[in-house]
Amino acid sequence: MKIIKQFLVILIEIFFRVYFHIFGKPKISKNLQKAVDLYDGGGFSSLFKLIRVWDAPYQEIEKMVPESGGIIDLGSGDGLMANYLGISSKRRKVFGIELNKSRLIESDKGVKNVKFKVGDILKSKIYKVDVILLIHVFHHLSSLDDQAKILEACKKNLNENGKLIVAEIIQKPFLKYLFTYVVDTLILPIVFNNKLFDKNIYYRNDTEWKKLFKNYGFKVKTTYPHKGRPFSHVLYECQLS
Repeated sequence: MKIIKQFLVILIEIFFRVYFHIFGKPKISKNLQKAVDLYDGGGFSSLFKLIRVWDAPYQEIEKMVPESGGIIDLGSGDGLMANYLGISSKRRKVFGIELNKSRLIESDKGVKNVKFKVGDILKSKIYKVDVILLIHVFHHLSSLDDQAKILEACKKNLNENGKLIVAEIIQKPFLKYLFTYVVDTLILPIVFNNKLFDKNIYYRNDTEWKKLFKNYGFKVKTTYPHKGRPFSHVLYECQLS
């Protein structure tokens, strides 16, 4: 497994270094660049952050988040989104919860208004906040029932006029969805979880996501930020009705 992981990392690194050399690095805001620079170690980790801001809708998400208030990033991963939000506004108090300890160690970059802790988001106590983020987390949970449990917890712990922001994957455009499935089931498990394959990926289609949010009392505003990106992203901006 170690050899496979090293080989895959080398292939990804070569491909994207050549890609960014030919086509240029992604054009991003000054604050997002500051967040990316926090991870600048010259190796694959810093390159991976650049890949993420190229392929994921971080800037669209940041615009949805109020400039002040309490924010929880559930399944915060390496902390890039949380640190970006904290850098973008000092009036935000951002808190990240992540199960993977090695990724959590990488998260803490000393941004004063951003904190992290190790925790299972299905078991961790969530205190009342203004915004809850679930960025590419739902489909990695162990069941559809767990998705519902998280939604119930979010509903109970949002302040009045609070907002739930969800980034997910849907099945259109199909080729982007197919590519996303390959990445989620084959590439990410090898690179981050030392697994050859992860079959437990729980996508829903667009209609199912909207119905689920409405069943839990959320009004939903939908954005499809996949243009110019390789994955079939969707953003759900949800508020209690």
